[in-house]
Amino acid sequence: MRTVLIILLLIFGVGCSPRKSDPFTRKTERDRFVKEKTQFVDSVFLNLPDTTNEKMFSGAFWASELMLRKSEKAIPILKYALNHFSLYSKGFRRSLLQHIYTLYPESFNVEIDSLLVSEQNEKFFTMMASYQIRGSNRTQEKYLLMMKERFPEWQNNPILSGFIIENSGQKGFSKLMIDDLISFRKTKSEACVFVMVSKNRDLPGVAIILNRDGDFLKENGDTLKIRMLARSITNLPGYLTNGNTPQGVLSMQYIGASDNVFIGKSPTVITTLPFESSPAEFSFGKIDSANWTMDIYNGFFPESWKNYQARNMAFYAGKAGRSEIIMHGTTIDTRFYKNQPYFPFTPSLGCLCALERWSETDGSLIESEQLRLIEALRRNKIDKALVYVVEN
Repeated sequence: MRTVLIILLLIFGVGCSPRKSDPFTRKTERDRFVKEKTQFVDSVFLNLPDTTNEKMFSGAFWASELMLRKSEKAIPILKYALNHFSLYSKGFRRSLLQHIYTLYPESFNVEIDSLLVSEQNEKFFTMMASYQIRGSNRTQEKYLLMMKERFPEWQNNPILSGFIIENSGQKGFSKLMIDDLISFRKTKSEACVFVMVSKNRDLPGVAIILNRDGDFLKENGDTLKIRMLARSITNLPGYLTNGNTPQGVLSMQYIGASDNVFIGKSPTVITTLPFESSPAEFSFGKIDSANWTMDIYNGFFPESWKNYQARNMAFYAGKAGRSEIIMHGTTIDTRFYKNQPYFPFTPSLGCLCALERWSETDGSLIESEQLRLIEALRRNKIDKALVYVVEN
């Protein structure tokens, strides 16, 4: 997960205890944050974006997305930016497309169609095409054909490969396939986490944990289920920067901690994507290779999954440069999302975000799915595991 304004510091903190309270979650602090960010955003949108104020606008984009705050006053500014798209840096162009995808899904179809006619950057093309496909009365076929004509060697590009899979119409994993994957992992004598999510990422998913003996961890006699949200605030596809958590397999490397104020002090589960760590690191030394291939990645799945291309999204996301997709708690103000179907969960920028609730009076922790996860892992001495994100 990458943000514009926040630096994520990860440390080895297996023995650390989470703070019992967090001042950032108190109502007074949340109100102050909203007031400051709102004033900042409003001041930025009094200007037109140019090469001298790109960073300021990117910061305003991020704050607006976090708070899900859109404004009619911003529309002519954003339209201006799209009409002068080629004048900006690549970083700003990506930030601009992310912003309109997140907050203005039906406002800029004409401008985006105009840009698509000549766009040669694979990432920008897929962000624009994804914006158009999501709109009403629009189908994938037009943009899939356009992509293949524009980029005839698309198979060699992880972003374009992800775009093809995302729009292939392939259904979610069947129960039989999931059972087969679980049976496959039970033969490995390794701990494993399965995160079951919905294609509609507005719906929270659950994580279940398989121990080294091939048994699911229990709680009060039933399978332990940790509630998690695999949705990014952007709701972009998983192969794109700051998109939803991609399907496929990740590797849990260790339990750590973060000083990111929006994550809080509950311990985090540090995972890596393919290419973010080598096959040797990813497999905890079981694969003697420094370089990734699709054959190596396929080895993490049973034979019955070989024709199901959606499993490759994590592979393509890592190859495209995504990183820092971890499992964490949250101190984000839930009031931003009170009208959203995933409330009281808070979306991240692509991580697996566990439900946490805090007292606005004194900042004390009321409920934490993240701590349930951490305590279960520690109790069973699990600090390394493969993490499968399965969409059904």
